[in-house]
Amino acid sequence: MKIAPRRARALLTLSCASLLLAFGALASGETADALLRRYPYDPACPWGRIGNGKGLIVRCLSETEAQALRAGTLPLASASAGPAASSTPPALVPPSSPSATSPSPEEAAEPDAGAPVPAPAPSNDKLEITVGPVTADTGTLGVGKLGAPRDKYLKCINDNGGLKEASGEVQVRFMLRQKGRAEGVSVAKRSGVSAEAARCVSEVVDRRYVGVPAEPMVGATVSIKFVKAAK
Repeated sequence: MKIAPRRARALLTLSCASLLLAFGALASGETADALLRRYPYDPACPWGRIGNGKGLIVRCLSETEAQALRAGTLPLASASAGPAASSTPPALVPPSSPSATSPSPEEAAEPDAGAPVPAPAPSNDKLEITVGPVTADTGTLGVGKLGAPRDKYLKCINDNGGLKEASGEVQVRFMLRQKGRAEGVSVAKRSGVSAEAARCVSEVVDRRYVGVPAEPMVGATVSIKFVKAAK
């Protein structure tokens, strides 16, 4: 009986593969039956192992951990954290928890009740304000638009200490050119008001229209008086 050449080559290949497997098992000291009986036993970690989800072994489980896992008393999260130290891991507070980011209202520091509270600045809501006259170095000038912002003059006084006496005055020095607007303002004199209040009044005067001077450039001074209104 003749065997076809193709079938003969297949039988020869199968025989060679069987021989290679047998020699491999003998070389490793185990038979094929022993290898089959070995699994699912794990010779490296007899109580089981923990992986990192990427195919790598983190560590082996201890007998205590394995028994606790079987009984359901050990969370898997604590088992994968590292070598077992205790069966009751410390509770972790999530970063988004309010208790981890800010203290409770009861724990918040209370303000010092004995700390002095600064007294509010005295206010003179009712002041009689007189703007003018304007004294020019050359020629004569009226007050122009300087008398319009009376509410701003009042705010300057009330926001910066109020009147120190029954009356006060601020004299503002400035220059006039052909545009007729106050420029280069400065406080020439003050009485009964703070330096901050006087400076604020001069800033209100700055760039406001006064009038066209007789000369190309003329210096002038305006007087602004404040008197407490009778109650």
